[in-house]
Amino acid sequence: MGPGTTRARGHGVKPPPAAAALLARVRRPEPHDHADAVREEIGAWLAASRVLGDSPRAFLAQGHLDLVARAWGDVPRGPRLAAAAKWLVLTWILDDHFDDQWIGRPTAEARRTVRALADLLGDGREDRLAPGARTAPDPAGDEDALVGAFAALWRETAGLTTPLWRARYATHFRAYLDASLGYLEAGAPEGPVPTVPEYLHQRDRDGAVLCAAGWVELAHGLDISDEAFRHPQVADVLMRFNHVICWANDLYSAPAECAAGNGKNLLRSLAVHEGLAPGAAAVRLGALCEAELATFEFLADGIARGPSWPEEVRVLARALIRFTHALIRWTATAARYRMEAAP
Repeated sequence: MGPGTTRARGHGVKPPPAAAALLARVRRPEPHDHADAVREEIGAWLAASRVLGDSPRAFLAQGHLDLVARAWGDVPRGPRLAAAAKWLVLTWILDDHFDDQWIGRPTAEARRTVRALADLLGDGREDRLAPGARTAPDPAGDEDALVGAFAALWRETAGLTTPLWRARYATHFRAYLDASLGYLEAGAPEGPVPTVPEYLHQRDRDGAVLCAAGWVELAHGLDISDEAFRHPQVADVLMRFNHVICWANDLYSAPAECAAGNGKNLLRSLAVHEGLAPGAAAVRLGALCEAELATFEFLADGIARGPSWPEEVRVLARALIRFTHALIRWTATAARYRMEAAP
């Protein structure tokens, strides 16, 4: 994620050997009992939205709906699961706009889309997209299909969530947009490789991982208070959730990103600024991923089994572990990272 999300597609190259060690310790969650029906429903929505033109087949071949089926295999099929799945898919499509500068396509459309979405969510005005809001844009008349789909999905989600969830999600999504737009406006990816502190600061914001936590909450029908989210233990779990997903993505996508000339990857920062050979940098990053994953699992499990926590917070902790396992397994094996660069 990234959460979204991730920032580079494969170039026919394999991840470093250190990635296999991480994958070996991550269990593969069982798929949803109605996985085929979920895939069909979301695939039909995606085709109807025309976000990807006449056919979303190439995008769906990357396996995003397989991720949905395993990340939320324990969630009853219904409108909440569907909405969470749509947010995951829509955010990944948006992420592909950010990838455009790295695969040789013009970035003007991506810049325009990001600015339009930021405007929709700017200054706490997100509830003007709620059902019945007279200022909500008409997705059928919007010249940008992605912006129209975003507005329509927000209205759909508003009927399933509280104002508190929407305000928190809008804040996280705006942060993701701001950080990603910064990458677009920075220009060529082959610029200076950021130092490790610089990279970590940026990566915490551009991966849409806190948006993914919102999808988890939405799928499970949870209503977590801000007080619970700000609790130091929960905040620590969410920080490590962010780290694990972003760093694991960097580990698996590093060969593709380096082949594309993109130096904005934690493995690359370790190699350039810590004086490590590429293989040693991969080993270091793999070890960091394993250590952070173990800590995340330990802390989240402590909340999940802690009798003093509200049941909704315990459910969230368990669900974050499952989502993380599903995403790491998907990132390591998805066709997305084995594809050749788009022309």
